[in-house]
Amino acid sequence: MDMKYSVFSENEWVYPDSTLGGAVSAALDTPRGGDVCLQLLTDTVLGGGEELAVKGCGLPKGVTLTAYRLLPVNVAENSGPKLFCTKNYDEVKDFVTRQAPFEVYDITESLSGKTRAGRLALWLRLDAAADALPGAYDFRISVKAGENSLSLPVSLTVHAAKVPPLADAKFGMVNWVYCDPVAADHGVEAGSDDFFRILREYFANQTDMRNTHFMIPAGKPVRDVEGKVVDFDFTLAEAVAREALDAGLNYVMGGFTARFKEWNDPDMYLLWDREVGVTGIEGFRQLKLYYTRAWESVCRMGIADRYYQCLVDEPQFPNSLAYRAMSGICRSCMPGVKIHDPVETTDIGGALDVWVVKQAVYEKHIENFRALQSFGEEMWLYTCGFPAGRTMNRCHDLPLTVSRLTMWMCILYRCTGFLHWGYHRHSTKPGEAPEACYSISGGRMYPPGNSYVVYPAPFVPGSSGYEVAYGVRGHLQRTGAQDAELLMQLGEAEADELIKKVCTSFNDYTGDAALFDRVRRELLIAVSNKAAK
Repeated sequence: MDMKYSVFSENEWVYPDSTLGGAVSAALDTPRGGDVCLQLLTDTVLGGGEELAVKGCGLPKGVTLTAYRLLPVNVAENSGPKLFCTKNYDEVKDFVTRQAPFEVYDITESLSGKTRAGRLALWLRLDAAADALPGAYDFRISVKAGENSLSLPVSLTVHAAKVPPLADAKFGMVNWVYCDPVAADHGVEAGSDDFFRILREYFANQTDMRNTHFMIPAGKPVRDVEGKVVDFDFTLAEAVAREALDAGLNYVMGGFTARFKEWNDPDMYLLWDREVGVTGIEGFRQLKLYYTRAWESVCRMGIADRYYQCLVDEPQFPNSLAYRAMSGICRSCMPGVKIHDPVETTDIGGALDVWVVKQAVYEKHIENFRALQSFGEEMWLYTCGFPAGRTMNRCHDLPLTVSRLTMWMCILYRCTGFLHWGYHRHSTKPGEAPEACYSISGGRMYPPGNSYVVYPAPFVPGSSGYEVAYGVRGHLQRTGAQDAELLMQLGEAEADELIKKVCTSFNDYTGDAALFDRVRRELLIAVSNKAAK
């Protein structure tokens, strides 16, 4: 039986209740060394257990097809106008895509041959090898689900523009992975053989997503019988670092060592002892010991040229002096190390090497940050739960284009990398249907999808227990990183002209997937033409 279907751009949301009647063929563009995706929604509702097969018929040499089943997540509340979710639709209707509650396709599950019950929707990814021959190609993608089938005609233009391999990436990216939640989500002990088997799945996804940096766990304090910190154990940190670098990540970052108690607190406090301030003698003793042992570990592993140190998450203006004190201790014990931190202040010049600035903070203090950049300071951008509202974020109820355009904004602001705190932080309990919103204390929830872009087993029903499934927004972050690499190959003026067709600030951007697709095609043509000269 022939299935009815519609084709959707990779840059627009598709829902379980979306109607058909759109395009029944696909015209796509891809760079070499990169990929392009499409979404396929059918009228077929499967009962479960049917055989499912997706094949490319007549694929050009150097082009590969990977198919995923699209599964929905539940969005219980909308992104609020500030930090947390809201049930008041009237205060957010001007910028969200839908009124919650609703379901949206975000999980892209690897095909296993057997189907689960539900409407059949697919995410189809076409990768072009770095040496693929540029040109226009026509082929078909066949889908067979039980007795139902379809044949999708595809026109694919492989452009001469080339995305460099991850090892040669100029655009940096990191999505934090937290080892303790990985262990908890999968029911294993951190550091065990099963833990590392699972972690390798995370590494595979991280490298495919074009993450260049990986944050390893911090060292653990060793205490004497009286509770005094006398040493630090970097056994787990070293093991994770080796695995990350062996998997193809370019750099590792040592975990945070301190944190302020309140946003306006002038001091910082050790993460392993929140009553010890870093500016006191005991704080100095422990930090000096920590960084000395950390550097011994780094040198023993021979990774000094691939190592960054993180100090504090989000230092503020009131605690800049405490941050400088920490930086001084770190630099004295780890000579030549680069310090890489998310910051919300402009007055710690000289205390770090990579400024990672929240998008709203950058725009609020743009003249100061641009001045720092003019001095040669390296600048990244990052997003988290705040600010919410219309501001670009990877949320299920903001236009899907946002998950990609964030990287375009990095290039517009001459920032060389992107960070997001939430790679896999779920509040869903194992065995439950995935919930989009991340619950924290007091019943409050972060904006839907803000805290993750992957779905680790067991949140993927029927998985092996080790699988890490892309979210649609994770795919868009990957292709956004590819776009950033291509934009960096153009002159600044030419890149800016293209970027401003789809976004001019973190609050001014297009949600029109068709417009974005046209501009991305312009980007591929422009880079191809430059390469031909």
